[in-house]
Amino acid sequence: MTTAALHPVAASTGNALEGIRALVQERLRPDVVRIDTEGLYPKEFLHRLGAAGGFESHARSPEGIGAAMAVMEEVGGTCGSTAFLVWCQDACVWYLANTANEALRENRMTGIASGERLGATALSNPMKFFSGIEELKLKGKPAPGGFLVSGGLPWVSNLGAGHAFGCIFDVDGESVMALVDCNAEGLDLNRTAQFAALEGTATFALRFRDVFVRDESILARPAQPFAKKIRPGFVLLQLGMGFGIIKGAIDDCASADRSLESVNRHRSDRPEALRERLEALREQALTLARTPLEESKEYIREVFRVRLKTAELALAATQSALLHSGARGFIASSAPQRRCREAMFFAILTPSIKHLRMELARS
Repeated sequence: MTTAALHPVAASTGNALEGIRALVQERLRPDVVRIDTEGLYPKEFLHRLGAAGGFESHARSPEGIGAAMAVMEEVGGTCGSTAFLVWCQDACVWYLANTANEALRENRMTGIASGERLGATALSNPMKFFSGIEELKLKGKPAPGGFLVSGGLPWVSNLGAGHAFGCIFDVDGESVMALVDCNAEGLDLNRTAQFAALEGTATFALRFRDVFVRDESILARPAQPFAKKIRPGFVLLQLGMGFGIIKGAIDDCASADRSLESVNRHRSDRPEALRERLEALREQALTLARTPLEESKEYIREVFRVRLKTAELALAATQSALLHSGARGFIASSAPQRRCREAMFFAILTPSIKHLRMELARS
């Protein structure tokens, strides 16, 4: 089956997706091992992806989330780590696309949606806060023309000089969401750990020390209704990352079969079965992506269900790929080994499997 056939969105994205596919092969694939083992941050690729239109579809229309997922899947089929960075950028675009602060959107959207400027999302802690799992880690106090924000966030990705990110802080019991620049005075970026995977994602611990956030940079106040509005799109966009990891694992199974099909054909988790499950999830996701601003309880439950099933399939598919590959899949630099670690990350990425199950049980 062709890649285009696997993407119902491909017909609408046309030559743009073909160009992105070529860009992935030429500019990303040669660096995948270095990204994984050396922590190479693929900054140039992200800029090129943006220039090719990779971050623009959902900036123009909420229904563009389906096309954004297709782009992310193309990237994730080669490198799940870089697909995560694409999601970080896409999430930042999503915040700007939905803010009521029109001046902020007009001033910042073009640079971020085009990939000229890189963006990120620091909403793991707030999403857990709104679910009753954690307290908000950032605190703000009013100051002339804005707020002074202090506190710390453990890990935020796709950060660097000139980058921006969305975050939420508490001000006297009210949550406020803002777009913050990485070069803001009083903001420190520190590397605090070495990760099992995704070392090439420019991930830092953030320390805010009276960082001044201007009123002009406010995305939403109060933040909770805005977070509820953007949450379905926030979660749906992640599916492109998961689908890419799964697709890559299926390709790994097929590759292993070139020499091991005689024994692999006795396995129950064959690539054909995995592909059918992926296609079913993709179809469900694209249906949901047509109305990403819907706020009904049943709609968000369906979004959570698909996200949960995608995480579970990513774990199953990558384990299958490693087992299909045998000892070759246990080499540290092998694609099946890397994808197993990427799938584990996808399973704990907010909303994690346990977070999703909690939300589904609660509702």
